[in-house]
Amino acid sequence: MRVKDVMRKQVRTIKPDEPVSMAKEMFRRYDIHHLVVVEKKDVVGIIGDRDVANAGSEDTAVDRAMMRDPVTIHSDETVRKAAALMTGHVIGSLPVVDDGVLVGIVTAFDLLNLLAKGTTRPAPNKERRVLAKRGPRKNPASSDISRASTRSQGA
Repeated sequence: MRVKDVMRKQVRTIKPDEPVSMAKEMFRRYDIHHLVVVEKKDVVGIIGDRDVANAGSEDTAVDRAMMRDPVTIHSDETVRKAAALMTGHVIGSLPVVDDGVLVGIVTAFDLLNLLAKGTTRPAPNKERRVLAKRGPRKNPASSDISRASTRSQGA
């Protein structure tokens, strides 16, 4: 499965010179935890709700609280690579950038949600047909008992 299959295409952004109070309001209003910081359409940072909580004054500029040069990912990469990047860098989100353009965001919540649905590795169609033709399932315990009783009768 690819990042483009799980990413959120509507990305909330903020400018680096905006006050932290603006970021805090956006977190509350949109019920999100990460904002991508952009300057002239370039991704220059990312700020999370924890960064805002630790920023001190609400008049502080976002660029003083944000993480600079964020780790990004391409939309055609695998979700496994996204998870590895998040784990390796101890981060909770990745801006998705294709050809220098911000196209989405993928968060740890998105990956956990995918895992909870059980859709990370669906069985190929060929295997599904084989399993469907297998017939009714036999109780393994009853077949073991019948084999054991047959052996004891013959002895």
